[in-house]
Amino acid sequence: MNNFRNIILIFLAVLLSACGTSPKTHFYLLSAEHDTDITTTDKISIGVWKVKLPELIDRPEIVTRTGMHTIDLADFHRWAGGLSSNVSLLIANELSYNLKTGHVDVSPWSSYRNFDYQIKVHIREFDSVPGGTGSIKGAFVILNGKGNKKIIEEGFSFKEEVKDESYSEIAAAMSRLVVSLSTQISQAIKTQKN
Repeated sequence: MNNFRNIILIFLAVLLSACGTSPKTHFYLLSAEHDTDITTTDKISIGVWKVKLPELIDRPEIVTRTGMHTIDLADFHRWAGGLSSNVSLLIANELSYNLKTGHVDVSPWSSYRNFDYQIKVHIREFDSVPGGTGSIKGAFVILNGKGNKKIIEEGFSFKEEVKDESYSEIAAAMSRLVVSLSTQISQAIKTQKN
């Protein structure tokens, strides 16, 4: 009887220790696939407001679309620092790269900071289907340096192939979408400068 009880206790201990371990959480960043080192040749200064995203996707977990009316939240695959911050920083880095300026800040900034332009981006859709397609849709506004006058407002819509079902590829595809958006914003700013 003692042996049987000991076997049961050992079995329960093994079960409890197995339940106590959880899978490792992986973190992902949006980033450009090109070298971001640039020689700054322009003094233009730009303020990028924190990007607005739908509440549904502005969360730590990577959200993927699994059907017309269904999504999946990846508990162990998360955006490092939050998705809105990731998108905002990548846009700022790309504007700096495209416009060859080192004077790009992301909000919040100090009240005495002066800019040539301020940028606001509202994303309505930031979808990815593993092994399918990623898409980004929304609009951006270019404001004057004080942020009190609208200069340009444009919509955007881009699609990108998600080459496989890995979360690394999802992050890469979504990065390419944000780079495409940043290129459009950069071109709009260049038309104002000329």
